[in-house]
Amino acid sequence: MDGFMDAGIDHHLDISHTLGNCMKLVYGKDSEFVSLTEKLGTIRLQYHLTDKAWLLPPNMRAMARFMNLREWVTWAQRMLGCLDSQDDGMKEAYSFLLTYRELIGDLGVCVESVNYLETLCKREGVGLRANALCQRHVIRNLIGNAPNRRACVGLWMLDYFKGQAAVLNGSKQIFNISLDIIESEFGILKSKVSPNKLHGVTPMIMVLPLYPKITVYSDAKKQNFKVRLANVKLKDIDLWAKENLSPNRVALRSKTLNKAS
Repeated sequence: MDGFMDAGIDHHLDISHTLGNCMKLVYGKDSEFVSLTEKLGTIRLQYHLTDKAWLLPPNMRAMARFMNLREWVTWAQRMLGCLDSQDDGMKEAYSFLLTYRELIGDLGVCVESVNYLETLCKREGVGLRANALCQRHVIRNLIGNAPNRRACVGLWMLDYFKGQAAVLNGSKQIFNISLDIIESEFGILKSKVSPNKLHGVTPMIMVLPLYPKITVYSDAKKQNFKVRLANVKLKDIDLWAKENLSPNRVALRSKTLNKAS
């Protein structure tokens, strides 16, 4: 984002990360929200491998937590709905959720709104029509007559969509507003390279431009792999890596430690 700003280039902020940040701004340091998440973490440890474990909440991700609220919020809503039908032991174990009923209800509305907004914008892209629909949804479902925290989330989201409308500047063009495609490509790359974080970026990074070229069969037929294999040697890749990549941390570690021995 800073690079775009420094270059004076208008750009659209990724919708998933931004809506997650809107949730974080309101709930990140909210005492009731923090208390609930801590309690959920405690019972996961407390009831693990017990006869109560089959109803435990999904694991809450440490990274990008506010982009991944849906699963455990849905679990909490459903638990509140079925708690009365459980035996006394289960009721006692999960009755703490009753204390957070209002919070869980608010979170449920926010999560459903995030799902609607992301689905709309990822399917249609961001344009004047989609942006107007998003603003209308936020005003109706998150701001109007809502509790304070939910309304605050709505106001942050409304500011976001107004900002994206300003970038459109009346243009009828449709733009992508999601980094999902880029993140999927990096996910493919990460699945192919070593999980050792010390490896850093390797020459495998060169497969990234290839992936979008072969996902559509009609495009794949245009790629003359025989010519590329014949013209590009391993030494060419090694030379490119030497000129463009930082040193391999695993090799550097081994070299340094071996010197010491």
